[in-house]
Amino acid sequence: MKTFFVRTFTALIMIGFVIAMFVLSYFVHPVFIDILILLFGWLALYELYNSFMKAEIYMFALPLFVLAVSVFPLYYFLDLIGLVISFVVSAALAIGMFAFSKGNVGVEPAEHANSKYNGRPLIDLTSTIFAMFYPVLFLSCAFVITKNYSPIYALVFAVFMPVLCDTFAYWVGSTVKGKKLCPSISPKKTISGAIGGLFGAMLASVIMFLIFEYFNLLPMLGYVPFTDTMWKSALIYLAIGFVGGVLSQIGDIAASRIKRAVGIKDYGNLFPGHGGAMDRLDSILFTVVLLVIAFTIIYAF
Repeated sequence: MKTFFVRTFTALIMIGFVIAMFVLSYFVHPVFIDILILLFGWLALYELYNSFMKAEIYMFALPLFVLAVSVFPLYYFLDLIGLVISFVVSAALAIGMFAFSKGNVGVEPAEHANSKYNGRPLIDLTSTIFAMFYPVLFLSCAFVITKNYSPIYALVFAVFMPVLCDTFAYWVGSTVKGKKLCPSISPKKTISGAIGGLFGAMLASVIMFLIFEYFNLLPMLGYVPFTDTMWKSALIYLAIGFVGGVLSQIGDIAASRIKRAVGIKDYGNLFPGHGGAMDRLDSILFTVVLLVIAFTIIYAF
């Protein structure tokens, strides 16, 4: 019971904070949504960095710091070319640091222990590059949708879909049970739960369609209809919901696989009862990427 109240209280605080940032974004300046994205992105990157350290994998901190502080301002002023510059410069810095490393951080490979080689192991570099993509590049897609599309609509969609997917997956999986989906990675997940998750994500997409397009309940948010034909838009929403349900669950499983690989239960403990920022973002990271791709295609025609 105590755990339930802790989880509920933490969830209410998180929801309240997010809503407050949305309100400030609407009434004061849209940058508040970007600040929200940045905060979660920095926390997620920090948690991933610490998680890998526990597995004696030592990422290069400086390139990640450069990327974290440069990715938003460069994108904001230079658009996609700024995003590319931020990632290329950070990756080049990581490769350069690896090339000239002296091996004073991390565990040297056994085959080089008695040789003249004393540089950092390759896994330090590959893990650094990995962190640049996951979570930083994935979450940077949120900057794209906040700048080019209705920001509150897009982020609510990106969050609502995986949340309802996860909720229905839990309800159906715990009720119906049945064959396990991937017992070696996440023992509690079932095939029935995965099907329930798909239904939940599609339901979330239908609700978004009804609110923003069919009934147009929030015209002040600047949402632009997908098409000029209602039934076509409805089909597109269903397709996004289906693909989003698949990707949400892949994101969840991928995060679990990483946690098992580095030997941790949660990425952090910032949110009591919920883990860390990465634990909250694992599915959302994938749906943000999906929406960037979907919106780019939809509004191009």
